[in-house]
Formats: sequence, C-alpha cells, structure tokens
Amino acid sequence: MPAANTILQDLTMPKPPSATQIKSIQQLTDYFNQQPPEQVAEWFAQTIIADTQLKKKWQIHLLLASGSPANYKKVLTQALPKKVLVHGPNMWSKVGKYFDDASKLLAFAFEKLDADNSPLNNEQQFEWLMQAFERLSLVLGTINDSGGYRLELEEQLSERLISRFHQLEWPLAKKAEWLQEHQYKYDVFPYIPEHFALPAELAAAFDQLEKAQKTQPDEPSNVSMALLKRLNNGDDA
Repeated sequence: MPAANTILQDLTMPKPPSATQIKSIQQLTDYFNQQPPEQVAEWFAQTIIADTQLKKKWQIHLLLASGSPANYKKVLTQALPKKVLVHGPNMWSKVGKYFDDASKLLAFAFEKLDADNSPLNNEQQFEWLMQAFERLSLVLGTINDSGGYRLELEEQLSERLISRFHQLEWPLAKKAEWLQEHQYKYDVFPYIPEHFALPAELAAAFDQLEKAQKTQPDEPSNVSMALLKRLNNGDDA
C-alpha cells in the first residue's frame, strides 16, 4: 500500500515526527505493505471513524478532493460549526480550541487554493473566501471571542481575499461598487479601503462613489417610497 507511510504520519503524529516516531512509522509501513490492501484500508477507516477530530479532518480531505465549489462550501460548515460559547466554565479555553481546530482544518483548503493547479479558478476562490467571512460572522454571533482567538484565521482569510479581489477580471466600476457595498457590511472583514491597497485608478473611482453617496439626502428606511411620494403630494394615507 504505497500511501501507508503518509497516512500513518497524518493519523496521529505531530509534524515533524521525531526520529523514534519515524522509525516506528517505517516499521508499521513495512508491515502494512505486506498485508492485503483491502484489509489495510479497512483498518485505517476504522481508526479514523473512531476519532471525532480525525474523522472531521478526513471528511474535509474528501470534500476538497472533489474539486467542487459546492463541496468547498461544505468545508466551511465542517470547520466552523455553529456553537454557543458565550459564558460558562472554561469558556476561553473552549473558544481558543474552537478557532485552533478551525484554523487547522481550513489550512487544508488554503493549501489547495494556493496551489498552481487549484481546482477553483480565481473568481470561485474569491466567492469561497466571501462565504468564509459570512460563515465566520455567523458563528461569532454565538461565540464570545473578545479574547481575539479568531484573529490569525481572520488574517489568513483577509490576505487571500484581497489578493483574489485584485486578480478579478471585473470592470473598474464593478470593483468600486463592490468596495462601497462591502465597506461596512460585516463586523469581521478587512478594512475598506485601507487594507486593500487600491491602485490609483480604482481608488479614484471608489472616492467618487463615496462623495456621490455623501451628497445624497438620507431617506427614512422604514417608510416605503410609494408612501413617501403620497405624503409629499399631500394625499391621504
């Protein structure tokens, strides 16, 4: 079974394994390579299923291996499950572990995204990263992360989102409109325009939209336009 060595290291060993662990892995690998591949596969599957974290890790491997954008989205729900961590015993350690686990699982997705042969094109990657921020914002609604345990993951998402944004083959106007639309949309998001290091032409287009928005009068959000027109015309409501 050619992949036995790799699988064994991935199952339980820290990275990088020690010299003693490498020797043990090689001994087990030699043994497994002498067994019927079907039997070895069953042993590994049983070991993975018996461990919750290991099972989740390999579920993510399988989702990523499909190369499907829909399955990449499922990775987000696996890595960032909904939980209520607002108060209680050992809350900070639980929150810290939650985001540590999430970062480790999403590292597999980042590895795929950053590869030259990534199954997702740039726009699909950009959409996935936007979905990741939406998912992160959702779970933070019931997780108290005032300790900032998410910040490392947030930074990794931000770096990739900004990079993919600049590579989008969108017209200048569309990019400027997207920036304006998302400037204050999420609590957890790269700062716009500060973090995006906009080129001069795009920065000018964004500034024009900002100025145009500021010159427009504010309208009551709780009154429909139809009713507003009738009131302005003196009609009865």
